Amino acid sequence: MTFPTPILASVFVLAAAVLALRFAAFAATRRSMVKVRSDRRQPADGRSKTSD
Repeated sequence: MTFPTPILASVFVLAAAVLALRFAAFAATRRSMVKVRSDRRQPADGRSKTSD
């Protein structure tokens, strides 16, 4: 089976777009998780510093 080049190009572009969207979504969720973790750790770090 041989595909015309326009179809191959469009498939490649679609695959790249899906990968880019997945990476962007993963990066966004990762950043939000890091923010939540840092927000939770800050009070704990403050308490440990004052206790020391």
